[in-house]
Amino acid sequence: MIISRELAQKIVDHLMEIVKRNVNMMDCNGVIIASGQPNRIDSFHQGGKLAAAKHHVVEIYPAEVHNYAGSLPGVMWPVDLKDQTVGVVGVTGEPQEVRDTSKLVKIVTELILEREMFLADYGSENRMKEQFVSLLFEDYQHDVRDDSSTLAGILNYKLDIPRLVLVVKLVPQVEENYASEGLHNLFSDRLRASVLALIKKATYFTTDDMTLFYKQNLLILKALPDNTDRQKIETFAASVLILLKSIQPRLKIQMGIGSQALNKLQLRHSYYEALFAMEQAAPGMIGSISKFEILLSYLINAQDVQRSSCLALLEIKHKFETIKVKYDMQRTIKFLLDNNLNVVKTAQALFIHRNTLKFRLAKLKEFVGLEPCHFFRHAMLCEYLLQEANDKEKI
Repeated sequence: MIISRELAQKIVDHLMEIVKRNVNMMDCNGVIIASGQPNRIDSFHQGGKLAAAKHHVVEIYPAEVHNYAGSLPGVMWPVDLKDQTVGVVGVTGEPQEVRDTSKLVKIVTELILEREMFLADYGSENRMKEQFVSLLFEDYQHDVRDDSSTLAGILNYKLDIPRLVLVVKLVPQVEENYASEGLHNLFSDRLRASVLALIKKATYFTTDDMTLFYKQNLLILKALPDNTDRQKIETFAASVLILLKSIQPRLKIQMGIGSQALNKLQLRHSYYEALFAMEQAAPGMIGSISKFEILLSYLINAQDVQRSSCLALLEIKHKFETIKVKYDMQRTIKFLLDNNLNVVKTAQALFIHRNTLKFRLAKLKEFVGLEPCHFFRHAMLCEYLLQEANDKEKI
């Protein structure tokens, strides 16, 4: 990477605001291309050339200035990018006073250059992906159908296959010395580059998957066969979590999993489920909308439109429908709730034996996963199922 003079001067100006010292940037030939002292630009700096050639820090003390043409007392560091020296940064001052400062200047300079390279490599593609995903998540899909289809073709994204939506919040833990907003953003950009590079190499991602940073979070649209086993979904999510944890030991991670979207119209609903589940997850953990406690919280907090289109609730309703008639499940749940989950009273009200009721409840657990007599949240979800069934009958 060749550092432009414009970029070099921006870096110098930014650094000088932080360190309150004069900063110079040199190319690998020792020519000053940016400086807090404009009169020194384009002059030769022998200390800078030596730092680039030796690939090592160079310290110049006042008594040694005459040995280094065009130099003042200070500390020079080579700037490395992808294992190559691309320039030199120096801080003017007594070496013992600016030694730590110069090290910080080197680190920040490399972060900025990595960010510029990241933006050049991924920026255009990610912006296109962001635009595409925004169209997919629109309320009125028929208004954006042509635009989304065009972008899908450019991005080689298949619109007609089931997908799983995962949302991940990544917060780098920055040292106090680097806690300014500007430096924090640099660490975040570097993190994003590392994440996308690792995902690109991971074997459990395929060319049909799409990953991008969307509204500050990592968004994964994972292509999966219809009705993929939940255990496989959780295994995939766990693998992603392990991968992300390998980037930085102190990285704060929260992950959310939505329901599987069988078509593009369901993607926006899966996204909102995953987003909610992510916020419910503790740091370093995975939240899934399929967990009944998270699903119930989502239904309680969701607006009517989101609640009625909740994919996780629709999945439970589908399972419930398979046993509703055979085991008279709708009346069974209604009477159970009306009798405050008392098995004896419910059996009497239904005019069935208690063991018959227990058999029905065992089927509810087997096919739907709900145990209303043992878990209050499950009983509340049964309320939602009953409400949905009643609404359907009214229609």
